[in-house]
Amino acid sequence: MLTVEELLLQPHVLAYYADNPIDYVKEVIGATPDDVQAEILDSCANNQLTSVRSGHGTGKSAVESWVAKWFMFSRPFPKVPCTAPTQHQLHDILWAELNKWNRQSADCFLFEWTDKRFYHKAHREEWFAVPRTATQPDALQGFHADHVFYIIDEASGVADKIFEPVLGALSTEGAGLLACGNPTQLAGWFFDSHNSKREMYSTFQIDGRNSPRVSLKYVQMIIDMFGEDSDVFRVRVAGQFPKAMPDSFIPLDWVERNSVKVPLIIVPRSIDIGADVARYGDDQSVLCPVFDRRHQMEPEIYNHNNTMELAGRTIQMLDRYTGKYGRIPMSVRVDCDGLGVGVYDRVAEVVKSQRMSHVKVYEGHFGGSGGKVSAGDPVKYANSTGLMWGLIREMLRQDELTLWYNNAQISQLTNRKYRVNSKGEIELERKEDMKTRSLKSPDLGDALALALWQPRKVGFSMQV
Repeated sequence: MLTVEELLLQPHVLAYYADNPIDYVKEVIGATPDDVQAEILDSCANNQLTSVRSGHGTGKSAVESWVAKWFMFSRPFPKVPCTAPTQHQLHDILWAELNKWNRQSADCFLFEWTDKRFYHKAHREEWFAVPRTATQPDALQGFHADHVFYIIDEASGVADKIFEPVLGALSTEGAGLLACGNPTQLAGWFFDSHNSKREMYSTFQIDGRNSPRVSLKYVQMIIDMFGEDSDVFRVRVAGQFPKAMPDSFIPLDWVERNSVKVPLIIVPRSIDIGADVARYGDDQSVLCPVFDRRHQMEPEIYNHNNTMELAGRTIQMLDRYTGKYGRIPMSVRVDCDGLGVGVYDRVAEVVKSQRMSHVKVYEGHFGGSGGKVSAGDPVKYANSTGLMWGLIREMLRQDELTLWYNNAQISQLTNRKYRVNSKGEIELERKEDMKTRSLKSPDLGDALALALWQPRKVGFSMQV
């Protein structure tokens, strides 16, 4: 019978744990990850980039050390650079945590821990993890191997110039990243990983109120001292960035709390479809269905601006929903400030010729007249773009809208800025200005706005 040491070195065992870090943590390290920690472990095995923003005391350092151990065990000749902004955070917390878990692990006979290096006993110079304080630009440079995994703790405090070499290394296959931290800064690469660059990352937010490792006494103390609306509470407990930038129109936390990863099963009474038509080569055409004016279903995205094909896709969606739900009230609202006129004309023609009397087709204009979302609002919007996006904002604020979970959509909805013009009206950032900030056109957001908007408002006309 094989000993534990011999069993762990069997090729099929190594191959299994390489793809199953949760089982490695449970069976080899002897730890029990909570649900979110398990999701983070799984993400590190299946995604190149994982970014975790969290409140205080939720077990970030433990999961970081487990990932380091797992990668060291399951890959040949790996390199695992570990960094944090301060000597205390790196050595006294993260590096000490790695030593603690290694001591109790079934594979501890393979590795040696020192205050400067954690390495395979048979390959000290080629198979290792090292701590590097993120104070010098070259802290994370020079790590070349087929298998490299970067672990960045307290990531909000790691400057862009320190992180830049990591992006270069991550361009190679076999490289990975786990970044964790309290979300203290409203700028920088870690902030971007949960906002404008969110599409590149597998992202997590850990609220201390939902963590089994955070005491209710600690949470209540923060509330008593600073209040639930304070940035201290947001950062130290809720795992949220400080309050949104004054010119960010829709707060990130509103969008995230209403984005659902498990699709809702709904038998709708009405269906509204927003059709945002691509104007340029890098823009996307989007068909966005919303059930009962409050439940977004999965948008369909097309990377072209072929108007006849998009019109055909729209008719297919109408036919599919009619076949499934019957002739319930349906509408299509098409952005007609450009190429969309062709889509509008063709869809309206087919709807009329096929006698789809349960379907109404509307012409929408983002540059139309402004006004208020509702009569009691204290502010006006300068144009219909603000009105339509203002409706999204208000529905999210009141938790009246569920969104299909989509990182690109979350990024688009939360990165559009606004300003107050000389008339005291709110003006949303133009798409052209968003692109100068290296952001994509908010096509998913516009399609959602079209689907939700009520055609009787200014800025729409109906094809009868």
